[in-house]
Amino acid sequence: MQNFSKLKIGIGLIYVSIVSLVVFLFFYYGANSFLDLDFLKNHKDQIYLFRDQNYVLLSVIYFFFSILWVFLLGFGTPLVIVAGFAFGTVWGSILSIVSFSIGASLLYLFANHYFKDVVYQYLSSRFLSLKNHFNENEFSYFFFLRVIPGIPFPIKNVMPVLFNMRLKNFFLATLFGEALPIIISVSVFSGFSNVIEKGNSINLNILYDPEIFFPLLALGVMVIVTNFLKKKYYKK
Repeated sequence: MQNFSKLKIGIGLIYVSIVSLVVFLFFYYGANSFLDLDFLKNHKDQIYLFRDQNYVLLSVIYFFFSILWVFLLGFGTPLVIVAGFAFGTVWGSILSIVSFSIGASLLYLFANHYFKDVVYQYLSSRFLSLKNHFNENEFSYFFFLRVIPGIPFPIKNVMPVLFNMRLKNFFLATLFGEALPIIISVSVFSGFSNVIEKGNSINLNILYDPEIFFPLLALGVMVIVTNFLKKKYYKK
């Protein structure tokens, strides 16, 4: 038992070190600047030319990097922004939905095998009261938790460890539950990409562009509806 504890500590340290290294490299090399609208506007010709010439390669890189990023407890928002700008609504959504689901499932497997006690220590006081709901129908309930806003993406990926959720149900609930939010979000940033590519000015008026306005409207409607359902049916 002692050896197993040492093994978990060693794996945990390696995992935390990798996460820290990825975050450090992300900011050290200024990767976050690619998410800045002014940077995109000033370098749009080079960026879109490079994208068009390396579309397949960028798709492959994005897909596997997204799996790794989600596995390393990364938030989905930066990836969704990249997907919208680089690949458009349809292909960007497909890449994101599948890669996020795979990365989340790998993280769930990893946490469930090595860090169940850590998850219990930090999350049981907040989510263990949901156990009865999971016992009734873990797929339906986790699907609902995936759709509603308010729970950080990395927390959603490890929280089912508390309920020993089946991997198949975890993967499918993630795949379908994250689909709508991802499609809407990717559509928003794809709209921004199209506006920038056309050379239009970046100001508040672009929010009225149909390619941006309607996805934002859909996002607002989704938040209102899911919050209403949350208050009505989501009882601890």
